[in-house]
Amino acid sequence: MTATEWINAQQAELIQQVLAWSNINSGSRNVPGLNSAAETIYAGFQATEPEFSELLRPDKKDSGPIAIFRKRNRASQQVLLFGHLDTVYSPEHPLQRAVLAPNGQVLGPGVCDMKGGLAIMLCGLSAFERFVPNKNFGWTIIINSDEEIGSPISTELFKFEASKHRWGLGFEPALEDGSLASTRKGSGTFTFKAHGKAAHSGRNPGAGRNALVPLARFILGCQRLNAERPSVFLNPAIVSGGDATNVVPDLATCQLNVRTMSREDEDWVQREMEQLRVSLQDGERYRTEFTGQFTAPPKMMTPEISWLLTLAQRAATEIGIELEAKPTGGTCDGNRLAQFGLANLDNLGARGGAIHSENEFMIPESLVERSRLLFAMLRILNEQLR
Repeated sequence: MTATEWINAQQAELIQQVLAWSNINSGSRNVPGLNSAAETIYAGFQATEPEFSELLRPDKKDSGPIAIFRKRNRASQQVLLFGHLDTVYSPEHPLQRAVLAPNGQVLGPGVCDMKGGLAIMLCGLSAFERFVPNKNFGWTIIINSDEEIGSPISTELFKFEASKHRWGLGFEPALEDGSLASTRKGSGTFTFKAHGKAAHSGRNPGAGRNALVPLARFILGCQRLNAERPSVFLNPAIVSGGDATNVVPDLATCQLNVRTMSREDEDWVQREMEQLRVSLQDGERYRTEFTGQFTAPPKMMTPEISWLLTLAQRAATEIGIELEAKPTGGTCDGNRLAQFGLANLDNLGARGGAIHSENEFMIPESLVERSRLLFAMLRILNEQLR
């Protein structure tokens, strides 16, 4: 049996694997669900016959585990394969079950982002270990539980591992047309707060200072800044203020996401946000705060990433598919690893779409297709390292 024949024969099992993994709620804040999903996935990845494996449980009590696997870690060349098991779907979200739909698609929470990608990683790597006789590199797998919230716990581990590996392969979903991500925007999460003064809206409204007023001006300021710099997008998304309709609100908050395309964009945003904050203090009538940070820097094309992309496209030609590369606005752990110096391709996962929504779907044929792509990439890389 050839590697291609073996991978093709895994189709039904791969679909069932994705369904089973997706039917365990692993929302980023659902620690019991993260533990359950991690244990199940950890057991599945033992099929790669790692020489070392660990289910690392961070000290922080509201964090899920990190699965780590290593093989041939004394080899001079090392590849880091990475993915995440957490999803954006909390236990309260209406989408809880994964199903194989009549149209042939797999529907459900995290089927594409990225339980499908984990299944592809497992299948393609298993084929490499099974069918390639002489291995010229070692590998590490990291599957974290906090990617969807910016990897606050696992970033330090990625920083450490980046220095030990030469290349990285990640399994975020492919772009909807099957393309790989050539570059990625950066991302940050921030909070603006305005403090006013409470008062009864009937008896003494003039004694109050409505904190929603500077908040509204802040949102309009974000829209103005979007128009000034096309490479930046500020998205005011979560707004709160006031507890009762007959009380002048003394506190208003706005949480926003910021997307950037360069380090210069990040510096520009920080300066403009501070100027906007100061302008909204309105003397002593209001006090304003602006907090937060950029959690994923922009990921730019480098010669090393270009080399990996050429490798992937050569592998795609071998298995008979076209593989393009396009910029995307999404961020992932590939951004963070690139920041730490590790050249990586980060969306070798399943084809599908509508991720982070109630309509998330995965195209099941892509499980075998992308497993074959991964196998071909690893085999070609292995040949070049002789």
